[in-house]
Amino acid sequence: MSKLDRSLMSADVLYKVSVWRSPIFMVDRITDFIPEGFSGKNKITVVKHITFNEPFIVGHFVDHPVMPGVLISEACCQACEYLSLMNDFIQAYTKEMNTELKKFDDVSQALSTQQGIDILVSERCRMIGFLAAQDVKYKNVVYPGDTLYIDSEIAFIDSNGFYHYNIEARVGRNIACSGRIINFRAPRETNSNRLSL
Repeated sequence: MSKLDRSLMSADVLYKVSVWRSPIFMVDRITDFIPEGFSGKNKITVVKHITFNEPFIVGHFVDHPVMPGVLISEACCQACEYLSLMNDFIQAYTKEMNTELKKFDDVSQALSTQQGIDILVSERCRMIGFLAAQDVKYKNVVYPGDTLYIDSEIAFIDSNGFYHYNIEARVGRNIACSGRIINFRAPRETNSNRLSL
């Protein structure tokens, strides 16, 4: 199976752990993931299929339907959040199950078990994040019928705890956009520990 054909988790698990819903559920599949600390890279690849059924296609534009740039950025932001979620999952899984997940197949196998799904859902509920696009440049148009492949890689974490990701979205070999996304992530507030930003 090609890397572009595989999926890190089933569609129902992806939907369960997403904080987004229609009409901005922008990730159809996670096709690649490199865990942090095992290869020098920490990267995720996600897929978004663009169809004529997308609600934004109706009005953007009537005579020339294209995917709005802001929604390409949104898909990139969601890819970044999934990358951080998967890193949180691996840390929690390793601690709870005493098993390291070193590669895509290890993570996929863990997410095919109920214990793995429970840990992933728990991590999703534990954390909250705020995303912003920075220095994103648009280079090519995305049309209905296209499949958007988005790569997100952690560039660094700054002294204030903001995660900086390098992103690239492409259709085939054509780059639709590239740039940087910033994400602040923290545990959700509790009665004893209020999140202040």
